[in-house]
Amino acid sequence: MPCLGFSIQKGELHYCVLDGSRASPVYVDHGMHRFVPAQPRTALANFFKQTFREVIDHVRPTRLAYRLSLDPKKAEQFAYLAFPFGILNLIAYEAELPIDEYMLQSFTKRALDFPGDKHAACDAKIAGFPGSAKKETRSAALAAWMAL
Repeated sequence: MPCLGFSIQKGELHYCVLDGSRASPVYVDHGMHRFVPAQPRTALANFFKQTFREVIDHVRPTRLAYRLSLDPKKAEQFAYLAFPFGILNLIAYEAELPIDEYMLQSFTKRALDFPGDKHAACDAKIAGFPGSAKKETRSAALAAWMAL
């Protein structure tokens, strides 16, 4: 029952696939797609619609999750930090896939059963997790982990 987690930062859409259970998560795969944040909103929406569908079709998850950033400082940041997850929720609805959203504050020591840094928990608790993964990949992994 693979869970597919997503996280976005400026110009990058990260995803991570985990399997197993919340108590024993197992790394499966991860990846990243680049995008131009300043492109017109319609083109940006189309990029996310196509990319989310491609990743979901490739992974065939049983559940989706994402890390929502509540840190946009400017209106144009909402276009790539928040709007894409509305598109992802619509895709989940159409595909009848359960979906969960999390914020960085959701990844607590108690929820992860890990006393250290939330991003370090990926290395310590997710079997096979690549130690070289970027911070946003780790955020995508944390979202998938919480949804297992």
